[in-house]
Amino acid sequence: MKIAKKVITKNIKDNWFTKIVNSLEGIDCGIYVKDLIKLSQSKQKIKVSELQGFIVEYLKSKFPEYNWHSEYKIDGVKRDLIDIYGEKNDNVFIIELDKWRADQIPKKVISRTALLINKNIGFVSLCYGGTPSMSKAESIKYFSYCEIVMSKLNNFYSGLIIE
Repeated sequence: MKIAKKVITKNIKDNWFTKIVNSLEGIDCGIYVKDLIKLSQSKQKIKVSELQGFIVEYLKSKFPEYNWHSEYKIDGVKRDLIDIYGEKNDNVFIIELDKWRADQIPKKVISRTALLINKNIGFVSLCYGGTPSMSKAESIKYFSYCEIVMSKLNNFYSGLIIE
């Protein structure tokens, strides 16, 4: 089960955002998400936390010029933690890990973007299987909507799926 790129901001050349996103594509995450939907919620949380740690360590080794964090807390905000956060100068790279629930995708994009509105944001929704009733196709549709909004704000967006 590998990371696959489904959507990325259109008409951008090889910039800081595309370099990081392209490096994630093809990473094998099967050890963390295989049969995840068969586990209890508490066991799923452990596996996703392990996946998060794996990705952070990968990014630290591949892009050491960024200051990478897991469970990053934005100054002055009480509860919204960003799953994976990397910053270099005014460029902010965000990854939110979620089940492919279409309602979660735009909610996270809008809230994180609003809180960091004065930064150059590169946002990645990285989704994995949740339950049989959750629609991967609908999530991919919402990836496209998020890409439109982020582009209009002069930011970058990518929707990735682990499949």
